[in-house]
Amino acid sequence: MPLHLVTPFDRTDAPEDEQPLFPPVPTWRSRIADGCYIVLRGSLFLGSSYLMALGLPLLFFLLLSGGNPDAFFAHVANLGDRFLAADFTRRVTFLDQCKFVLIGLATLVVVWRMPRFIRDLDRELSGEKL
Repeated sequence: MPLHLVTPFDRTDAPEDEQPLFPPVPTWRSRIADGCYIVLRGSLFLGSSYLMALGLPLLFFLLLSGGNPDAFFAHVANLGDRFLAADFTRRVTFLDQCKFVLIGLATLVVVWRMPRFIRDLDRELSGEKL
């Protein structure tokens, strides 16, 4: 004896490959759930993109030093010494240039990664399998 009751209304006599004429209408709860999922995935996307953009100057100095840690820290120490020795206006100018470069790098990383992010998000929200 089965543990659950199957009524005639629970049975479907239609073939499984036949699609209904109209797709099911999403409810307000499913829309809110999708919105929360998009916000979480978008936050992860932006956070990882900005971390990548912040890692690019580190990669630049590592390439400049040829992978040698002594040369890498010598370059960083030289940059720090020159920054501390500069007057206030030159420091402000250098920091403004750093902001501009980092925002540009972050924008390039986001633009580079955006098509795949949208494609993956669309696939995940539509319920498709890999």
